Amino acid sequence: MYKLLIVDDERNIRLGIQAMITREYPHTFEFLLANNGVSALQILKTEEIDMMLTDIKMPEMDGIRLVQAMQKLEHKPEVIIISGYDDFEYAKEAIKFQVKDYLLKPINRKELHQTIERVTADLKEVHHKMNQFDEYLANQLNYIFIHPVIKKEEIEKICVNVLADHYSGGYYVGLLKGKDAEKVTRVKAIVTKYAKEEVLCFADKDGNVVIITSTYTIFEEISSHSHENIGAIAVSDKQDQYNKLKIAYEQSSFALKSHFLFSEKSIIPYSDVKHDTATAQSLPLDKLKRIANMIGTNRDQEIRAHLLEVLNLGEISKRGIKYMEGLHASIHRIILDSAIGRLGEEANEIVRRHDKVGNMYNYASFIEYYYAIEELVLLLHEYNKQLKSIYSEQKNMERAIRYIHENYHKDLNLAVVSNYVSLNYSYFSHMFKEYTGHNFVDYIKKVRVDQSKILLASPDLKIFEISHMVGYKNPKQFTRVFRELEGVSPKEFKGV
Repeated sequence: MYKLLIVDDERNIRLGIQAMITREYPHTFEFLLANNGVSALQILKTEEIDMMLTDIKMPEMDGIRLVQAMQKLEHKPEVIIISGYDDFEYAKEAIKFQVKDYLLKPINRKELHQTIERVTADLKEVHHKMNQFDEYLANQLNYIFIHPVIKKEEIEKICVNVLADHYSGGYYVGLLKGKDAEKVTRVKAIVTKYAKEEVLCFADKDGNVVIITSTYTIFEEISSHSHENIGAIAVSDKQDQYNKLKIAYEQSSFALKSHFLFSEKSIIPYSDVKHDTATAQSLPLDKLKRIANMIGTNRDQEIRAHLLEVLNLGEISKRGIKYMEGLHASIHRIILDSAIGRLGEEANEIVRRHDKVGNMYNYASFIEYYYAIEELVLLLHEYNKQLKSIYSEQKNMERAIRYIHENYHKDLNLAVVSNYVSLNYSYFSHMFKEYTGHNFVDYIKKVRVDQSKILLASPDLKIFEISHMVGYKNPKQFTRVFRELEGVSPKEFKGV
């Protein structure tokens, strides 16, 4: 979309021209309107206007003086003069400043559309060439950034070719976190509006916005546009030679990573974060092992307290982002990875969270990361507690079943067996049914009847004897239970 400024002291003419252009070219132009040259010049100073249609005869500043004044601006729009005067002197003045066309009032719709068509085609060609150069420049500089062993001489040669002497007085490299295709465009718009010197904006291989400027204040101007969701800017030290461009980019990349620890800052200078004190010896490995050993125990509060101690933002910020990266790797190696490896397929949610936490830069800030780590560790903790509980309950149920099969002939009841395995009466009753699929009484009946069927095969044993042997003092009760489960009486089953 192009920005089009219409300048005329008559309101109806401004709106009429806007309506004629809008009907023929919907969604092509963003319109700005001014009623005199002074107002128009102010707009030209603050907005990047692509095309301007201006009347000549206006109060305060006429169209010719407006065109003269705008020649001092860095960005000049394509100009179309509109006038009620068929005066060649005006036309000659307009030609001096490369005005694209001179239209007489009342404006002929067809002539206006033809002029707009021609000027728009010129704008497209200019933008295409600019985009081609911007793409070439970005490719050349990104080559410097990603080349692992590029020599200083080659860096110097490339920079002199594409940057000329724009930054002979020194420069900074800034980085804004990317992945937003529109962010480069938005930053360019801010830079164009406020910068008084050459500022480059382009995307690096990761989609981050690279900003090269000789003036630090441009970063402050960009960061002031927080309403546009620009994000934090990481800034290198000032460099005085082109062959240090790669160093400057690496400094700003390091500072951008460090924003993870300093999320409250809108600008992170490399000079504030370069004193990183990370060493393998300084990592709290013993404390991490202690947390790992507590997973699945009843020490929930201690786990939280140790995590808070290990992931203390104040202490980590003093040591720097390299220390944080080492700590992150150790947390995974000592606490998470081994615990995750023991989980079954049913723990999909835990595995999914583990995959995300695998890269700490998946989180916008340390605080978000901390809560994600704490939540995952506590999920693992609870899951392991459940596994231990299930294992313990399984062992208790196996002991209970074994006791029943060894003592079915005795006067057994739920209280006796639950006491034997040291479990609460109600809890044992619930777990027993869940484990066996039967309530306690029905299970005892089944065990006794199954044993009685074996004994009934013996011709020497009487039914009343078998009744006593399987735990029934009353043979009638034994017969009733047997018929209930088998459909026939013990006598019929024995075939007597």
